[in-house]
Amino acid sequence: MSRSEARLITASMMRDLVVCERRPWLDVHGDADVRAPVAPFVELLWRGGMAHEDAVLGAMPGVVADLRREPPAGRMEATLAAMAGAADHVLGGELHHDDLLGRPDVLSRYDGRWFAGDAKSGTPFMPDGLRPKMEYAAQVGLYAHMLGKLGIGDPSCAFIIGAAGEIAWYDLNAPLPGGSLAERVAVLLGRARSIVHERAGTRGAAGALCGLCHWRDVCAAEMKAADDLTLLAGMGRSLRTLVEPLAANRAELAALDVSALRAERGERAVPGLGMARLERMRDRALLSVTPGAKAYARRPLNLPVHAREWHLDIEADPTAGPLVYLHGIWERVGSPGAWTERFIPFLADGDDGERRAFADVWAFLTSDDTAAIYYYSPYERTSYRMLQRRYPDVCGKDEVDALFASSRVVDLYSEVVAPHTEWPLPSYGLKAIAKSQGFKWSAADAGGASSIAWWDEWRRTGDRAVLERIVDYNRSDVIASAVVLDALRALPVRPG
Repeated sequence: MSRSEARLITASMMRDLVVCERRPWLDVHGDADVRAPVAPFVELLWRGGMAHEDAVLGAMPGVVADLRREPPAGRMEATLAAMAGAADHVLGGELHHDDLLGRPDVLSRYDGRWFAGDAKSGTPFMPDGLRPKMEYAAQVGLYAHMLGKLGIGDPSCAFIIGAAGEIAWYDLNAPLPGGSLAERVAVLLGRARSIVHERAGTRGAAGALCGLCHWRDVCAAEMKAADDLTLLAGMGRSLRTLVEPLAANRAELAALDVSALRAERGERAVPGLGMARLERMRDRALLSVTPGAKAYARRPLNLPVHAREWHLDIEADPTAGPLVYLHGIWERVGSPGAWTERFIPFLADGDDGERRAFADVWAFLTSDDTAAIYYYSPYERTSYRMLQRRYPDVCGKDEVDALFASSRVVDLYSEVVAPHTEWPLPSYGLKAIAKSQGFKWSAADAGGASSIAWWDEWRRTGDRAVLERIVDYNRSDVIASAVVLDALRALPVRPG
């Protein structure tokens, strides 16, 4: 995006505002010379998104006006001409109105009215299947707003063409908690204008997506200098807003007298924030600012030792279905201090690879109903439910639900780490905790995003060395799970 174009309000800016308001501010006003290189995973997402867009838009029915290769100059005029003609769909059109610039993937005519839409490789809705994904709604909502302002289309609805080619309609005026989508788009638009034209102040917030942003180093330095509250694990932007009237940074939160505050206010610290949650964040702040602080459990964890342990971790490509391409298991047999260990990978290599790998790992996981199974975060459980729906011949829904409901199957993060432990770390993720115990990954750039980028490289090149890198990374992940389990068993108990 050119510097002059960055002064316009675009759909990308609207999407970025949903995720982090600091990024669009820096895109407009920041020093481009200090931007970090684009992360390989982001480049992969771009390629995957463009490939999906080409496949979906190439299959549009009826009369199609394809403007995607038209020169930028005159694209708006070509769009208006196509909409006034016989086209049912306009691909790669462009819309301008005042300080707004819109480039919808597709404009479609239904019952004589024009609507705007985008092709996305993700699902159009949140995990509940009901709420629209706001990052998408912000973009197509801007296009719909522009169609209305220009008097050439319907501003009340917009659509997303999802990963499977399905069309999902967003009713922009439907009442929702927090306001309709159209009302939320109007708020975002006002915020975008204040950022672009008035240089309104913005702040970053530490989060899982920061590592993929080209301003990551700038924001990290800013938050460190401010001793920002979001440097605490679990302290997102919205929780920071609630806590800041009581403590502006980690040092102040660490020194907060929660007992006195409870005596004054009862169990509600401020509207929307209970005293128990505030106390937990105070304890995390205290750990983070105390040199040499040690992790502890808030209650006995009661993690029994089994004669056979299986530590499970999967790798999946969200740009391809998602495609689950590797299930890794670290097996420990015996007892602490005398484990016999081995790594068992189930790789989706070749035709029908995903189904075969799933069938093989499912047969393995159900071969011994006395073995303990450990995984880290709900992703594995969610993915296995997805795979069961995709391959119902492998196992039934009730079988998957029963396995993950079993007491011998433990989500170490959701069931143990997050609710019952405290660590002097900015993240309670697997890597952060395992590294705090001295564990090192085999590759310096190891990570889920790197694994996906490597998988893409393997599919494009067939380089077996790249495939071995993927498997080796997964091997480190499942060993790390065992390292974290051992650390949890050794944690001292300090009741909260």
